[in-house]
Amino acid sequence: MYALTPALQPYDWGDAETIPHMLGTPVTGEPVAEAWWGAHTSAPAIATGSEGVSRGLDEVIAADPVWALGPELAQAYGGVLPFLLKVLAIRKPLSLQVHPHADQAAAGFAREQELGVPLDAAARLFKDPRPKPELVVALTPLVVLTGFRPVAELRADLAFMDADGARVLEGVLDDADDDDDAISEYIDTCLRGIQPMPVLVSMKAAVAAGHGSASMHIAADALDAHPGDAGALVALAMNAVTLAPGEAAYTGAGIVHSYQRGVGLEIMANSDNVIRAGLTHKPMDLGQLLYLAHTGPSNPVLPAVDVEGAVTRFSTLAPEFALSLLRRGAIVAPPGPRIVLAVEGTTTVVAGGRTAVLAAGEAVFIAHAEGSAAIETGGMTAVASTPAR
Repeated sequence: MYALTPALQPYDWGDAETIPHMLGTPVTGEPVAEAWWGAHTSAPAIATGSEGVSRGLDEVIAADPVWALGPELAQAYGGVLPFLLKVLAIRKPLSLQVHPHADQAAAGFAREQELGVPLDAAARLFKDPRPKPELVVALTPLVVLTGFRPVAELRADLAFMDADGARVLEGVLDDADDDDDAISEYIDTCLRGIQPMPVLVSMKAAVAAGHGSASMHIAADALDAHPGDAGALVALAMNAVTLAPGEAAYTGAGIVHSYQRGVGLEIMANSDNVIRAGLTHKPMDLGQLLYLAHTGPSNPVLPAVDVEGAVTRFSTLAPEFALSLLRRGAIVAPPGPRIVLAVEGTTTVVAGGRTAVLAAGEAVFIAHAEGSAAIETGGMTAVASTPAR
């Protein structure tokens, strides 16, 4: 077993206190948006073994992928840990973004490599050749925008806005051949075809008067963090979901989404490929987003949940990861690469002839070769793994 120290991300949308309090580290006043327990080469967790030597978890796995992952996963995923576990502390809305599927990620990564775009360049879109499906579980109420709602619902909200640009957007929706084209043209017009400010001002006024859907109210709230950002009009077209603690949402390839506020536990494929188009000061690529995005109406994907005693398991279509939450109980996790994170309370982990006692915010990596792991907690513990193939 290796004790893990997460890589911290100081993105400006993050809360300054939640993650430091969880980890038992000082609050500096600077944002700590994400804590990463994983082996992505851009920000690996630091792994400390029983001998006291520390190095990146990616280095530990690369030194002996079969030991760490097992022979099947080592071959299937090229010796790379398939998943990445995070905690997100969201104070203001994240960017509107989309992730590629596997073929798109591989092609995009190869293209940027051939062009010589540095991996750490701000304009780099594909930082690795892997897809990025993701599952988020709310630890506090978590507001999420995910996918696009029916065009008729969007038109109903536009009708509350007293601005010429809103009439232009209505015309775009009316003239489209189908709902997919309608939303694609709507997004393009919002970001490149109108002066957004009068429409944004009108949207805020309509919300202040008590009009509009939940999506419209969330889009208007996003303007407080991103004044004048036309991405708020794209947010208006999206499904709004508020997850209660313990509830989850799944985001597959091509689904435009944005987390708005709250704290969440997130597991994803081991990738950092993000294409943005609004609610951000980071580089955006509208053309690439429209190419990758599913713009037809879709319902939010709330994963199947299997509760068995103290264990809650979340089922998704992603082959790279599985997530279980253990509350005040014990389980045995089968062999395979696993990360165990104590979310609340104390957790005891026994594997490979060693015992680790974790306080809240502490985590360990357990290699496939260490066999089954006995895990017991008096609080809440997350167990991240990859399903057997």
